[in-house]
Amino acid sequence: METTRGGGRMLEPIGWAAWSTVSVAIATVSIATHAALYGVSVPIAFVLGLLQGGSVLLAVLRPWFGIAAQLVAVVGFAVATSAQQGPWPLPVIGMIALAAVLVALGLRGDWRIGAATWASAMALLVVVALVAARTGGETGGWGADLIVAASTTALALFTATVVSQLLAARVEVREARQETEVERAQVLWEQERARIAREMHDVVAHSMSIVHMRATSARYRLDGLDDATIAEFDGIAEQARGAMREMRGLLGVLREGDHVLGAPQPGLSDLDALLAATRAAGVAIVSERAEIAPPPPASVQLALYRVAQESLSNVVRHARGAEVFVGLESMGGEVWLTVENGAPEGGAVTDAEVASGAGADVGGHGIRGMMERMASVGGRLDHGPIAGGGYRVVARVPATSEGAA
Repeated sequence: METTRGGGRMLEPIGWAAWSTVSVAIATVSIATHAALYGVSVPIAFVLGLLQGGSVLLAVLRPWFGIAAQLVAVVGFAVATSAQQGPWPLPVIGMIALAAVLVALGLRGDWRIGAATWASAMALLVVVALVAARTGGETGGWGADLIVAASTTALALFTATVVSQLLAARVEVREARQETEVERAQVLWEQERARIAREMHDVVAHSMSIVHMRATSARYRLDGLDDATIAEFDGIAEQARGAMREMRGLLGVLREGDHVLGAPQPGLSDLDALLAATRAAGVAIVSERAEIAPPPPASVQLALYRVAQESLSNVVRHARGAEVFVGLESMGGEVWLTVENGAPEGGAVTDAEVASGAGADVGGHGIRGMMERMASVGGRLDHGPIAGGGYRVVARVPATSEGAA
């Protein structure tokens, strides 16, 4: 029902309605009661009645102002009335008003302030009663009245404080339960990551190690290899070593968490090595790359590198013999990466080949993976067949950190 703002409280509509109704009712009854039954002059009854009723709403919004208004009203009515007209020094409407203020303080969790307010009100009323008795005023059974008033208002404060503590405990339990659920989900996620890492290690890393070993030892195991063949095997071994390095990094991320991503990742400066490795696989590549200044953020560079890597891999797998153009430039505050291949040997790429390889990979990788990478850095990916049977992939991403975020 309440929210904190600037040291006070902002009430929700239902809170405004409830506390405002109580305040208006107390003020109305207080003014009428003291003016009609206790003989208090109407102006004084009006002012003190407004203070007494308004103190309830103020206790919710601005506690110290509400406390001050309530104490002034309590003392003012006690001085302006006597025991001849009814219960004194705190009539029933005064008990209700003080109890309402104490309830407001207790529900706020300010029980210490509420206890101090209760003690101050009782002490002031005792002083007023003693002074009236000393000066010969009519005090009647003021002691009994104060006992009833003290016990009633103290019970109201105690009840409100207990309710406030129960509500706070309920909130804490709910928050603790939510934190426990989050931690449990994190544990399950870490276990799943570890399981995936083990499977990747068993399925992929072992096979890559065998490829590396066979390529490295080929020059010693096979007789009659010429220099070109040996260089080809060395290139395969280097490719296998690079793949294993990336696999180890990926397995580290899966096993140890996202902080491993702080390890060095490939960027635009590694495109030369990527193009050289692809050329070594027999792909004819024409490259036109402009210097990007200032360099894009590391996350943008990694995303562009992965797009180029995946696009060239698709060419190697599905467009053998096609010429490839790789372009990198800065236009309009964006970095553009273009990978375009012509028709492969044997004619244009069919629709089925586009769907399974150079186009949208039905296995969940390929184009879809590239689109997700670009979206993660605030960029976009355009792709599609071109005239003559080729295929084009264009990645665009903001060059600045702000745009990439």
